Amino acid sequence: MDKRSDLASISFTLNRRDVTTSAAPADRLSSVLREQTGARDVKVGCDAGDCGACTVLIDGEAFCSCLVPAFRANGCHVETVAGLTSTDPLGQRLAAAFHDHGAAQCGICIPGMILSAAALLRANGAPTEAQIADALGGVLCRCTGYRKIIEAVSATATGAAPRPDTGIGIGAPVRRLDGLPKVTGAETFGDDVAKPGTLGIRVIRSPHPHAAFEIGDTQSFIARHPGLKAVLTASDVPGQNAFGVIPGFIDQPVFAPGVARFTGEAVAALVGRHEALTDAAVADFPVTWTPLDPLIDMDASLDARELLHPDRPGNIMCTGFVACGDAGAALQDADVVVEGRFDTAYVEHAYIEPEAGFAEPVGDRIEIHACTQAPVMDRDTVASVLGWPKERVRIVPTAAGGGFGSKLDVSVQPLLALAALKTGQPVRIAYSRRESMQSTTKRHPATMNVRIGATRDGKLQG
Repeated sequence: MDKRSDLASISFTLNRRDVTTSAAPADRLSSVLREQTGARDVKVGCDAGDCGACTVLIDGEAFCSCLVPAFRANGCHVETVAGLTSTDPLGQRLAAAFHDHGAAQCGICIPGMILSAAALLRANGAPTEAQIADALGGVLCRCTGYRKIIEAVSATATGAAPRPDTGIGIGAPVRRLDGLPKVTGAETFGDDVAKPGTLGIRVIRSPHPHAAFEIGDTQSFIARHPGLKAVLTASDVPGQNAFGVIPGFIDQPVFAPGVARFTGEAVAALVGRHEALTDAAVADFPVTWTPLDPLIDMDASLDARELLHPDRPGNIMCTGFVACGDAGAALQDADVVVEGRFDTAYVEHAYIEPEAGFAEPVGDRIEIHACTQAPVMDRDTVASVLGWPKERVRIVPTAAGGGFGSKLDVSVQPLLALAALKTGQPVRIAYSRRESMQSTTKRHPATMNVRIGATRDGKLQG
């Protein structure tokens, strides 16, 4: 139960149902809908109005609910995708068209897409393609390229009949087996599993790219902040304080043990009731930082005296050599030889759903529900972190609201396991957009020195 003293009552209609709840002046409508009314079909991707996944209709108009103060809904009629697609004929036609056209892939953006489309079609029953694209412009999709979404909205507007089932064959359209829950808001993502009253987790992260640190008296800190149940640090990891996807390269600590090596690296975590996991609590956390010289690029790292990992001489992770044919001879036979250096930046996967999950002790094991692309690797990693046999860890994959390879690696899973183990209670976590982009794996930068030889008629030699 939320025991804050700044709460006041608000009343509104949610999907034709009268709702009365409480909210503080700074509470977002998205949070109130999800956490107090149980409307988990309202998805949260950025909490900044950038992605549009949290779109709802307020008196028929589309709003990013993460930007709407909860009190803005007082006396209004609020619609979510679950209500629209279950009771409104237009919503049902949109859901059917999205499913028919394969417009839902990961599904995290679809509630916002369908609600935005409904607002458009209620005002304009025969929109042009440009008008459809404009109406959907506030909702980002990382999967589809938007074409199938626009086609689905257009088909709804024109009343086009569903495409015939042409069977299974090359080039034949198919309806996704998991399509219906995605277009009705019933799909379960990582932050949709937690039970009411579940404890939350807030990670303490390094503000420096490279820094030594010391953590002070955590027991006094907990006593100053009612609602906190535990603080997790590297000393709370009973097994291997490291994770990674590829054997031989498992070297990322769950919690940095004394030295942080990148901005955003986890050094501790707070576990407690939601209202205790505030910015003020994070600011009050007893940690002293000593900034160190950072290693910013590959050239500096190769020349550095300090090693990022003691077992990686020269800061080199691995070396390799691949050869095919006689490159020297091929270049000698070339009429033209060009060479250059090419540098690429790191690439952020930028999926709409931040990493999230829920865990609870079940008998003598830990059960973790999380967005993942690799549940078996998650299980093995968590078991290693806990120092347990694999059969005592169960991973239940939720839908992944985009992944693109980054959700192959673990993120929240070890944190959830350690928090559930220490408290003996159900726990949950959802990264903020900043946390997701700061702390998770990327496609790494690369530097390539390339030499290419060709004949005058354009044939590559080597």
